[in-house]
Amino acid sequence: MKINSLGYAAMLLCAGAAQAQSSNVVLYGLLDVNVSNYDSGAKAKAGNLTLVQDGTVNGLNGSRWGMRVTEDLGNDLKAGVVMEGGLLADTGALAQGGRAFGRQVFVSLTSASLGELRMGRQYILEDSVMGLSNPFVNALTLNQGTAVTNMGKSLPFWLNAPRADNVVQYATPTWAGFTGTVQIAPGEATADRFHGLKAAYTLGNFNSALSYEWNKSRSSGSDTNKSLTLAANYNFGLFKLLGGYQKNDELTTTSGNGAAAGIGLTVTGPNGVFTADAIKGYTLGVEVPLGDFLLGSNYSSVEYSGVAANKTGKSATLGKLGFGVKYGFSKNTFVYSSISFASGDLQEYISQERVMQVGLRKSF
Repeated sequence: MKINSLGYAAMLLCAGAAQAQSSNVVLYGLLDVNVSNYDSGAKAKAGNLTLVQDGTVNGLNGSRWGMRVTEDLGNDLKAGVVMEGGLLADTGALAQGGRAFGRQVFVSLTSASLGELRMGRQYILEDSVMGLSNPFVNALTLNQGTAVTNMGKSLPFWLNAPRADNVVQYATPTWAGFTGTVQIAPGEATADRFHGLKAAYTLGNFNSALSYEWNKSRSSGSDTNKSLTLAANYNFGLFKLLGGYQKNDELTTTSGNGAAAGIGLTVTGPNGVFTADAIKGYTLGVEVPLGDFLLGSNYSSVEYSGVAANKTGKSATLGKLGFGVKYGFSKNTFVYSSISFASGDLQEYISQERVMQVGLRKSF
């Protein structure tokens, strides 16, 4: 919904309308709810569970509302604002820990010839790279960025904490299909400093990108949580092939911000319990459009590795095979369904050995 910024300011802000006449304000929203059934592995002993949940888990998108503001400053320069809050449509609660604008909130300056500068809470670069590697773009039970519950404790599959606080980001213009982006977020004495780099290349139906992200520990000063992600896809018309690879080293649970924020690293499997300090994995998938339907399937796998108390290295594997379908009633309204099956060493030790879900998503 687009509204004149003069009227918006008069209604909501009572601010100086004369200074904002060239601005454009867009209000938008999205609701996504699904019903998911979880069947746990025999060792996990979590049983069978059916949940109604927001699209932040297994959906096409997390529910949200937001506002975008753009102002043409002239001389190839535009100013912008994005304020986006997440909500849980199944309960009505705020998402992202109850933040008012937990999904993203930033101010920007953009020039077609010089690039874009953003400051505020933003998506980290790895999230967009990973989105190139799987059908439905980081969604449904096919999403390799969704964590698993390993014997009652959360464990990342691919590393993907999608947002970071206090981020300053610069993105270059596109040069012959290439773009580059850099992020930095100071720890501000409460979190480790976060850094991110991304390079992307597009040529016709081919899309590719890589990101490298890491923390600078506020206690030791060493580099930790080093995460390399690569992804590519090619659209052949009748179908699209997708794939990706991720390698994470020097993992910790104390970053407080960035790609490793909020993760757990305790792995319980057939080889006992150990703390993982490295995770590597790959994904391969296919996407097939059939009229108003979109079909997708992929297989993703990871290996957790670490050092046990007796200094003998331990490792464990976990895989996920997924199938999904999306049907569009319009460009704003979709129904979807998917199913995934676990494999590997930890198959029987997680609460998501088999997941089925069906959902409805509406944007406006």
